[in-house]
Amino acid sequence: MRTIFAYSGNIVDMKRAYGDIVQREFYEGEISGNDGAEFDFTLEKALDHPIGLMRTTTRSGILFRRTPADIRRNKVGVRVIWFVRSGSLKIVRSQQTCTVRAGQCAILDSSTPFLAKAQVDEGDIFEAVEAVVPARLFLTHLPAAVEFGSSFDLPVGEQQVILKLLHLLFEDGETISRRASEHLAGAFLETISDYIGTLAGMPTPRLRLFDKRLADIESYIMRNLTDPELCYDTVAQRCGISPRYLCHVLKANNTSFSQLVWMQRLPKAREWLASAQLRAFPIHEIAFMAGFKSAAHFSRMFKATYGITPKEYRSHALKNGKQKSGEFIDRGTTETAH
Repeated sequence: MRTIFAYSGNIVDMKRAYGDIVQREFYEGEISGNDGAEFDFTLEKALDHPIGLMRTTTRSGILFRRTPADIRRNKVGVRVIWFVRSGSLKIVRSQQTCTVRAGQCAILDSSTPFLAKAQVDEGDIFEAVEAVVPARLFLTHLPAAVEFGSSFDLPVGEQQVILKLLHLLFEDGETISRRASEHLAGAFLETISDYIGTLAGMPTPRLRLFDKRLADIESYIMRNLTDPELCYDTVAQRCGISPRYLCHVLKANNTSFSQLVWMQRLPKAREWLASAQLRAFPIHEIAFMAGFKSAAHFSRMFKATYGITPKEYRSHALKNGKQKSGEFIDRGTTETAH
């Protein structure tokens, strides 16, 4: 686990310092508190993929508001599962308000306007763990919770399993393999899903056809990620749909073909660069293994995304004995896949 933000001081100054962090790790919105009052806030992170896993601690009351204007500017498709450990979290939506007390959970949707108010307990502390889940992953594992807006308690059995998984991911999230983290995160989400599906009155909506199609598209891309000839038309053909329909599916999910490819290829290449077992492989071979057609294109994409060249990243990672990807900020890619 690493601390990605820590601040103690005036709330006005804190807003400026926190702006970049909240947009990168969560979604755009306005944070506020008692102006002029002393304020402290700590955000720790233990996992980047396939979900983000963080812990928030503050000794001051804090408000976070996400408005329709924020959503239009910053279309981030994530759900946040909150586990409140100390204090309480009041969530206000247009149609429903709930209070999440210590030991309870709740789910926030980034595509819906809301106000969240964290309140300290008698010991003057608010602490919560947040699982930031991409929308597609959420729909895959928790379709019954799409419209769920209430706080809820987890039964003892599920709670013990979830706490054990959280502990493992927090302690070893940055050292375990990508595949292991995917399996553990999947078990974590499925355990929550098993319970939510049994709650009285819970709707169980069917997945949209577009979401099912997107899952097929993503699955094919993952299986053929290292193929340098992987292209739009081929994926459409192999998934049994037309290129035009593929375009509709991607637009309906606020993504693009390039994003689907690069958000998988770049992390895989980064993982290989940091591997001591592959230190003898030249960087251009790593690029080709990850599906890039040229080392130059790979280098441009890598630096645009992580703010550092592949050579510099490999040197740093191998020197420190393990990959510490959290030290580099993803800047987002703007190039087109080719």
